[in-house]
Amino acid sequence: MNRSRSYGFLFRWLITLALPYLLLAASVRLLLSHAFLRFEYQRPGFPAEPYGFTIEDRLEFGMHAIDFLFQAGDTSALATLLIPSEKCWQPADDATHCPLFNTNELRHLQDVKQIVSVMFTLAVVFGIAIAVALLASRSRPGFQSQLRAGLRGGAHLTLAAILTLAVLAAAAWDSAFDRFHELFFAAGTWRFPFSDSLIRLYPEQLFVDASLVIGGFCALCAVVILLLTSLWEWQSR
Repeated sequence: MNRSRSYGFLFRWLITLALPYLLLAASVRLLLSHAFLRFEYQRPGFPAEPYGFTIEDRLEFGMHAIDFLFQAGDTSALATLLIPSEKCWQPADDATHCPLFNTNELRHLQDVKQIVSVMFTLAVVFGIAIAVALLASRSRPGFQSQLRAGLRGGAHLTLAAILTLAVLAAAAWDSAFDRFHELFFAAGTWRFPFSDSLIRLYPEQLFVDASLVIGGFCALCAVVILLLTSLWEWQSR
């Protein structure tokens, strides 16, 4: 009996802790897509690019880094991409094309790729762990109540995290933005001049919008989970 109760406790907390992470990973995957970039570049009010990139240029060049994050290999292919001379931030007199990404930008993209890889690997691990736990627990007494409790706990934890981060971001977005990058990237590797392609293609407004989408997606999913688990409990009575 004690063993069964302990297993149920662990099962419930696995769901509770894994759910916010899985929702975060799902929202990030939605953002790291051509569709999100296309929406951002074409929506009214998105800041124009001051050095000459049109919306079509951003759509063409912006997709390359997104694709790189999910492809095998290093930055060699990205290093060969060129911008036409007239689109370079400082056009050359001899009409020489310039690299789309410089050395510092390529290094940063490699760092981002490693973080994205770790993030989604952990999401897969969480998913497998939950699947195994579900299969092992479905015949145990109280399985459904533990599952409902875990889903509710995860939904509440998700909403609490979103509220906390929203307050921090609203109070000091620049500081929160810096702290985030300092947490994941080495000092001096993530700040770029406005003339660099990473800033021209992915301005700060894009990250503001991405944060709103992540928060909105996770909050919506959490609310839906709370509603569904309440309905499930009502039907099981």
